[in-house]
Amino acid sequence: MSYVPPHKRPENAAVRAASVPPSLLTKHNRNLGSIKNTKKIYADDYISKWFLVGSQENNNYRLVVPASSDPVEWRKGAEEKPLLILVMTSDFKKLETPWLCVAEKVENDLILGFGRAKKTLLRYGSEDVNLRLIARFGKVVFNGVESIRDVPLTKSKLEKQKKYFNTNVSKSYVENIVYGVVPKMGLCVEETKELYHVKAELNALRHLILDVSCLDQDLDLRLGVDSKNTITKNLSENEMNNLKELTDSAVLDPNVKGGLRWPLGKSSCADRYSVCGVWHTVTTTYRSSTLRLQVREADRYDVRTGIGRSTREVSLKLNALRKLLKEEEVEKGCVSDMLKDCLRAVCEYFLKAK
Repeated sequence: MSYVPPHKRPENAAVRAASVPPSLLTKHNRNLGSIKNTKKIYADDYISKWFLVGSQENNNYRLVVPASSDPVEWRKGAEEKPLLILVMTSDFKKLETPWLCVAEKVENDLILGFGRAKKTLLRYGSEDVNLRLIARFGKVVFNGVESIRDVPLTKSKLEKQKKYFNTNVSKSYVENIVYGVVPKMGLCVEETKELYHVKAELNALRHLILDVSCLDQDLDLRLGVDSKNTITKNLSENEMNNLKELTDSAVLDPNVKGGLRWPLGKSSCADRYSVCGVWHTVTTTYRSSTLRLQVREADRYDVRTGIGRSTREVSLKLNALRKLLKEEEVEKGCVSDMLKDCLRAVCEYFLKAK
Protein backbone atom coordinates (compact mmCIF):
# COMPACT_ATOMS: atom_id res chain seq x y z
CA MET A 1 0.00 0.00 0.00
CA SER A 2 1.49 3.33 -1.04
CA TYR A 3 1.80 6.09 1.52
CA VAL A 4 -0.77 8.90 1.24
CA PRO A 5 -0.06 12.08 3.24
CA PRO A 6 -2.91 13.04 5.60
CA HIS A 7 -3.77 16.24 3.73
CA LYS A 8 -4.57 14.22 0.58
CA ARG A 9 -6.96 11.73 2.20
CA PRO A 10 -10.70 12.22 1.56
CA GLU A 11 -11.83 11.41 5.09
CA ASN A 12 -14.05 12.89 7.79
CA ALA A 13 -12.06 15.57 9.57
CA ALA A 14 -13.56 14.57 12.90
CA VAL A 15 -11.84 11.20 12.92
CA ARG A 16 -8.75 11.62 10.76
CA ALA A 17 -5.24 12.79 11.47
CA ALA A 18 -5.33 16.35 10.21
CA SER A 19 -2.63 17.98 8.13
CA VAL A 20 -0.65 20.76 9.73
CA PRO A 21 -3.10 23.52 10.74
CA PRO A 22 -2.04 27.18 10.66
CA SER A 23 -2.30 27.37 14.47
CA LEU A 24 0.31 24.64 14.83
CA LEU A 25 2.90 26.70 13.00
CA THR A 26 2.97 29.13 15.92
CA LYS A 27 3.23 26.31 18.46
CA HIS A 28 6.27 24.59 17.01
CA ASN A 29 8.21 24.27 20.26
CA ARG A 30 5.25 23.06 22.25
CA ASN A 31 4.11 20.35 19.85
CA LEU A 32 7.44 19.21 18.51
CA GLY A 33 10.18 17.49 20.41
CA SER A 34 8.56 14.47 22.00
CA ILE A 35 11.04 11.57 22.07
CA LYS A 36 9.03 8.48 21.18
CA ASN A 37 9.77 4.89 22.21
CA THR A 38 10.44 2.76 19.15
CA LYS A 39 11.49 -0.55 20.63
CA LYS A 40 10.12 -3.00 23.16
CA ILE A 41 12.23 -5.11 25.45
CA TYR A 42 11.07 -7.97 27.60
CA ALA A 43 11.45 -8.71 31.30
CA ASP A 44 13.36 -11.87 32.23
CA ASP A 45 10.12 -13.41 33.52
CA TYR A 46 8.01 -12.09 30.67
CA ILE A 47 4.79 -13.99 29.91
CA SER A 48 3.37 -14.27 26.38
CA LYS A 49 0.42 -16.50 25.51
CA TRP A 50 -2.21 -16.91 22.80
CA PHE A 51 -5.74 -18.12 23.48
CA LEU A 52 -8.63 -19.16 21.30
CA VAL A 53 -12.11 -18.29 22.56
CA GLY A 54 -15.43 -19.10 20.93
CA SER A 55 -18.21 -21.62 20.59
CA GLN A 56 -16.16 -23.47 17.95
CA GLU A 57 -12.75 -23.29 19.65
CA ASN A 58 -12.27 -27.07 19.44
CA ASN A 59 -13.18 -27.23 15.75
CA ASN A 60 -10.91 -27.20 12.69
CA TYR A 61 -9.88 -23.91 11.07
CA ARG A 62 -8.34 -22.50 7.95
CA LEU A 63 -5.93 -19.60 7.63
CA VAL A 64 -7.00 -17.34 4.78
CA VAL A 65 -5.62 -14.19 3.19
CA PRO A 66 -7.78 -11.22 4.29
CA ALA A 67 -9.69 -9.17 1.77
CA SER A 68 -7.93 -6.08 0.46
CA SER A 69 -10.40 -3.90 2.40
CA ASP A 70 -9.31 -5.37 5.72
CA PRO A 71 -6.93 -3.10 7.70
CA VAL A 72 -4.14 -5.68 7.76
CA GLU A 73 -0.81 -4.70 6.25
CA TRP A 74 1.81 -6.98 4.73
CA ARG A 75 5.01 -6.91 6.69
CA LYS A 76 7.41 -8.57 4.29
CA GLY A 77 5.97 -7.95 0.88
CA ALA A 78 4.25 -10.42 -1.39
CA GLU A 79 6.37 -13.36 -0.24
CA GLU A 80 4.66 -13.48 3.15
CA LYS A 81 0.98 -12.56 3.26
CA PRO A 82 -0.95 -12.04 6.51
CA LEU A 83 -3.44 -14.79 7.33
CA LEU A 84 -6.56 -14.67 9.50
CA ILE A 85 -8.49 -17.51 11.14
CA LEU A 86 -11.62 -18.78 9.42
CA VAL A 87 -13.93 -21.20 11.24
CA MET A 88 -14.82 -24.05 8.89
CA THR A 89 -18.31 -24.57 10.37
CA SER A 90 -20.70 -21.70 9.57
CA ASP A 91 -23.86 -22.88 11.37
CA PHE A 92 -22.90 -22.34 15.00
CA LYS A 93 -24.40 -20.43 17.90
CA LYS A 94 -22.31 -17.70 19.48
CA LEU A 95 -21.38 -17.76 23.14
CA GLU A 96 -23.87 -15.84 25.27
CA THR A 97 -21.26 -14.70 27.82
CA PRO A 98 -17.91 -14.66 25.99
CA TRP A 99 -16.30 -12.43 28.64
CA LEU A 100 -16.56 -15.24 31.19
CA CYS A 101 -14.62 -17.56 28.87
CA VAL A 102 -11.96 -14.91 28.27
CA ALA A 103 -11.69 -14.19 32.00
CA GLU A 104 -11.29 -17.88 32.80
CA LYS A 105 -8.39 -18.19 30.36
CA VAL A 106 -6.46 -15.00 31.19
CA GLU A 107 -7.09 -14.47 34.91
CA ASN A 108 -4.26 -16.53 36.39
CA ASP A 109 -1.66 -15.26 33.92
CA LEU A 110 -2.79 -11.66 34.43
CA ILE A 111 -2.42 -11.89 38.21
CA LEU A 112 0.92 -13.70 37.89
CA GLY A 113 2.31 -11.31 35.28
CA PHE A 114 1.24 -8.18 37.13
CA GLY A 115 2.70 -9.53 40.37
CA ARG A 116 6.03 -10.19 38.67
CA ALA A 117 6.02 -6.67 37.22
CA LYS A 118 5.51 -5.16 40.68
CA LYS A 119 8.40 -7.18 42.10
CA THR A 120 10.66 -6.14 39.23
CA LEU A 121 10.00 -2.45 39.82
CA LEU A 122 10.51 -2.82 43.57
CA ARG A 123 13.75 -4.71 43.05
CA TYR A 124 15.21 -1.91 40.97
CA GLY A 125 13.67 0.90 42.99
CA SER A 126 11.76 2.21 39.99
CA GLU A 127 9.29 4.41 41.87
CA ASP A 128 8.79 6.84 38.98
CA VAL A 129 7.95 4.18 36.43
CA ASN A 130 4.34 4.00 35.25
CA LEU A 131 2.92 0.47 35.30
CA ARG A 132 0.17 0.16 32.69
CA LEU A 133 -2.60 -2.35 32.01
CA ILE A 134 -3.94 -1.84 28.50
CA ALA A 135 -6.53 -3.60 26.35
CA ARG A 136 -5.94 -3.23 22.61
CA PHE A 137 -8.23 -4.21 19.77
CA GLY A 138 -7.41 -5.55 16.33
CA LYS A 139 -6.60 -8.92 14.79
CA VAL A 140 -4.25 -11.76 15.61
CA VAL A 141 -2.44 -12.21 12.30
CA PHE A 142 -0.51 -15.33 11.31
CA ASN A 143 2.57 -15.10 9.11
CA GLY A 144 1.71 -16.35 5.66
CA VAL A 145 3.22 -19.72 4.82
CA GLU A 146 1.90 -21.35 1.65
CA SER A 147 1.93 -24.85 3.15
CA ILE A 148 -0.65 -23.96 5.82
CA ARG A 149 -2.89 -21.73 3.73
CA ASP A 150 -6.45 -22.94 3.11
CA VAL A 151 -5.89 -26.34 4.70
CA PRO A 152 -7.62 -27.72 7.82
CA LEU A 153 -5.71 -26.86 11.00
CA THR A 154 -6.25 -27.83 14.60
CA LYS A 155 -5.85 -25.51 17.58
CA SER A 156 -2.55 -27.16 18.53
CA LYS A 157 -1.13 -26.51 15.06
CA LEU A 158 -2.22 -22.88 15.20
CA GLU A 159 -0.39 -22.45 18.51
CA LYS A 160 2.89 -23.32 16.80
CA GLN A 161 2.54 -20.77 14.01
CA LYS A 162 4.27 -17.39 14.18
CA LYS A 163 1.81 -14.59 14.77
CA TYR A 164 1.57 -10.93 15.69
CA PHE A 165 -1.18 -8.55 16.81
CA ASN A 166 -2.28 -5.92 14.30
CA THR A 167 -3.89 -2.91 16.04
CA ASN A 168 -4.84 -1.06 12.85
CA VAL A 169 -8.65 -0.78 12.70
CA SER A 170 -11.06 0.51 10.07
CA LYS A 171 -12.45 4.03 9.78
CA SER A 172 -16.01 2.76 10.38
CA TYR A 173 -14.88 1.07 13.61
CA VAL A 174 -13.34 4.31 14.89
CA GLU A 175 -16.51 6.23 14.01
CA ASN A 176 -18.62 3.68 15.87
CA ILE A 177 -16.41 4.03 18.96
CA VAL A 178 -16.41 7.85 18.90
CA TYR A 179 -20.07 8.42 18.06
CA GLY A 180 -21.65 5.26 19.50
CA VAL A 181 -19.65 3.68 22.32
CA VAL A 182 -18.40 6.89 23.98
CA PRO A 183 -21.91 8.31 24.70
CA LYS A 184 -23.30 4.88 25.63
CA MET A 185 -20.58 4.40 28.24
CA GLY A 186 -20.91 7.97 29.50
CA LEU A 187 -17.26 8.82 28.78
CA CYS A 188 -16.06 12.42 28.91
CA VAL A 189 -13.52 13.96 26.57
CA GLU A 190 -10.32 14.55 28.52
CA GLU A 191 -8.15 16.05 25.80
CA THR A 192 -7.21 15.98 22.13
CA LYS A 193 -3.56 16.26 21.18
CA GLU A 194 -1.87 16.71 17.85
CA LEU A 195 1.83 15.92 18.20
CA TYR A 196 4.93 15.27 16.16
CA HIS A 197 7.14 12.65 17.77
CA VAL A 198 10.81 12.42 16.88
CA LYS A 199 11.67 8.79 17.51
CA ALA A 200 14.74 7.80 19.46
CA GLU A 201 15.80 4.43 20.84
CA LEU A 202 14.34 4.23 24.35
CA ASN A 203 12.99 0.94 25.56
CA ALA A 204 9.72 0.22 27.36
CA LEU A 205 9.64 -3.00 29.36
CA ARG A 206 7.00 -5.61 28.58
CA HIS A 207 5.94 -7.90 31.41
CA LEU A 208 2.86 -9.61 29.97
CA ILE A 209 1.11 -10.07 26.62
CA LEU A 210 -2.06 -12.14 26.33
CA ASP A 211 -3.53 -12.36 22.81
CA VAL A 212 -7.05 -13.71 22.43
CA SER A 213 -8.51 -14.74 19.07
CA CYS A 214 -12.26 -14.23 19.56
CA LEU A 215 -13.99 -16.48 17.03
CA ASP A 216 -17.49 -15.19 17.80
CA GLN A 217 -16.48 -11.51 17.57
CA ASP A 218 -15.41 -9.21 14.76
CA LEU A 219 -12.14 -8.22 16.44
CA ASP A 220 -9.57 -9.88 18.69
CA LEU A 221 -8.20 -8.73 22.04
CA ARG A 222 -4.74 -8.10 23.46
CA LEU A 223 -4.16 -7.57 27.19
CA GLY A 224 -0.76 -6.16 28.05
CA VAL A 225 1.20 -5.05 31.10
CA ASP A 226 4.27 -2.88 30.60
CA SER A 227 6.30 -0.28 32.49
CA LYS A 228 7.27 3.01 30.98
CA ASN A 229 9.56 5.79 32.15
CA THR A 230 10.10 9.32 30.89
CA ILE A 231 13.20 9.63 28.76
CA THR A 232 14.25 12.90 30.44
CA LYS A 233 14.77 11.10 33.74
CA ASN A 234 17.63 9.11 32.22
CA LEU A 235 19.40 11.91 30.33
CA SER A 236 22.04 14.41 31.40
CA GLU A 237 21.66 18.13 30.76
CA ASN A 238 24.09 17.91 27.85
CA GLU A 239 22.13 15.06 26.28
CA MET A 240 18.90 17.01 26.66
CA ASN A 241 20.48 20.00 24.94
CA ASN A 242 21.61 17.78 22.06
CA LEU A 243 18.11 16.38 21.61
CA LYS A 244 16.58 19.85 21.81
CA GLU A 245 18.95 21.00 19.07
CA LEU A 246 17.85 18.04 16.95
CA THR A 247 14.13 18.72 17.35
CA ASP A 248 14.42 22.51 17.03
CA SER A 249 16.04 22.12 13.61
CA ALA A 250 13.03 20.21 12.25
CA VAL A 251 10.78 21.91 9.69
CA LEU A 252 7.04 21.29 9.54
CA ASP A 253 6.15 20.14 6.03
CA PRO A 254 2.81 18.45 5.28
CA ASN A 255 4.10 17.33 1.87
CA VAL A 256 6.65 14.86 3.27
CA LYS A 257 6.13 11.55 5.01
CA GLY A 258 5.66 12.01 8.74
CA GLY A 259 5.10 15.76 8.33
CA LEU A 260 8.65 16.76 9.30
CA ARG A 261 11.92 17.25 7.44
CA TRP A 262 15.41 18.32 8.41
CA PRO A 263 17.76 20.65 6.51
CA LEU A 264 20.77 18.95 5.00
CA GLY A 265 23.14 17.80 7.74
CA LYS A 266 20.74 18.65 10.56
CA SER A 267 19.11 15.22 11.09
CA SER A 268 21.86 14.21 13.54
CA CYS A 269 23.81 15.91 16.30
CA ALA A 270 26.80 15.40 18.59
CA ASP A 271 27.85 12.31 16.58
CA ARG A 272 25.48 10.38 18.81
CA TYR A 273 21.85 11.10 18.01
CA SER A 274 20.17 10.79 14.65
CA VAL A 275 16.55 10.73 13.58
CA CYS A 276 15.35 7.19 12.93
CA GLY A 277 11.68 7.97 12.47
CA VAL A 278 8.86 10.47 12.82
CA TRP A 279 5.27 10.08 13.98
CA HIS A 280 2.45 12.55 13.37
CA THR A 281 -0.39 11.62 15.72
CA VAL A 282 -3.81 12.95 16.63
CA THR A 283 -5.02 11.35 19.86
CA THR A 284 -8.33 11.95 21.61
CA THR A 285 -8.64 10.66 25.16
CA TYR A 286 -11.94 9.87 26.86
CA ARG A 287 -12.22 8.94 30.51
CA SER A 288 -14.46 7.71 33.28
CA SER A 289 -13.70 6.95 36.91
CA THR A 290 -12.44 3.47 36.00
CA LEU A 291 -10.83 3.65 32.56
CA ARG A 292 -9.28 5.80 29.83
CA LEU A 293 -10.11 5.30 26.18
CA GLN A 294 -7.67 6.52 23.53
CA VAL A 295 -8.50 6.89 19.85
CA ARG A 296 -5.42 7.65 17.79
CA GLU A 297 -4.63 8.25 14.14
CA ALA A 298 -0.94 8.08 13.29
CA ASP A 299 1.22 8.71 10.26
CA ARG A 300 4.53 6.95 10.78
CA TYR A 301 7.71 7.27 8.77
CA ASP A 302 10.78 5.11 9.28
CA VAL A 303 13.84 7.02 8.09
CA ARG A 304 15.96 3.88 7.98
CA THR A 305 13.70 1.95 5.62
CA GLY A 306 12.04 4.90 3.89
CA ILE A 307 8.62 3.38 4.53
CA GLY A 308 5.62 5.39 5.72
CA ARG A 309 2.28 4.02 6.85
CA SER A 310 -0.94 5.23 8.40
CA THR A 311 -2.91 3.54 11.16
CA ARG A 312 -5.99 3.99 13.29
CA GLU A 313 -5.79 2.53 16.80
CA VAL A 314 -8.12 2.19 19.77
CA SER A 315 -6.88 1.22 23.23
CA LEU A 316 -8.40 1.04 26.69
CA LYS A 317 -6.43 1.64 29.87
CA LEU A 318 -8.03 -0.41 32.65
CA ASN A 319 -7.09 1.96 35.46
CA ALA A 320 -9.38 0.64 38.17
CA LEU A 321 -8.23 -2.95 37.63
CA ARG A 322 -4.60 -1.79 37.52
CA LYS A 323 -4.97 0.00 40.87
CA LEU A 324 -6.55 -3.09 42.40
CA LEU A 325 -3.74 -5.32 41.15
CA LYS A 326 -1.14 -2.89 42.55
CA GLU A 327 -2.45 -3.27 46.11
CA GLU A 328 -0.18 -5.18 48.48
CA GLU A 329 -2.78 -7.72 49.54
CA VAL A 330 -5.83 -8.22 47.37
CA GLU A 331 -8.27 -11.11 47.29
CA LYS A 332 -8.30 -13.07 44.06
CA GLY A 333 -12.10 -13.00 44.08
CA CYS A 334 -12.11 -9.19 43.89
CA VAL A 335 -9.71 -9.25 40.95
CA SER A 336 -11.81 -11.92 39.25
CA ASP A 337 -15.03 -9.95 39.61
CA MET A 338 -13.54 -6.71 38.31
CA LEU A 339 -11.81 -8.52 35.43
CA LYS A 340 -15.13 -10.03 34.36
CA ASP A 341 -16.78 -6.59 34.47
CA CYS A 342 -14.01 -5.10 32.35
CA LEU A 343 -14.13 -7.92 29.81
CA ARG A 344 -17.90 -7.71 29.60
CA ALA A 345 -17.60 -4.06 28.57
CA VAL A 346 -14.85 -5.00 26.11
CA CYS A 347 -16.96 -7.73 24.49
CA GLU A 348 -20.13 -5.64 24.35
CA TYR A 349 -18.60 -2.43 23.02
CA PHE A 350 -15.15 -2.92 21.52
CA LEU A 351 -15.02 -6.28 19.72
CA LYS A 352 -17.84 -5.54 17.30
CA ALA A 353 -17.17 -3.90 13.94
CA LYS A 354 -20.46 -1.98 14.08
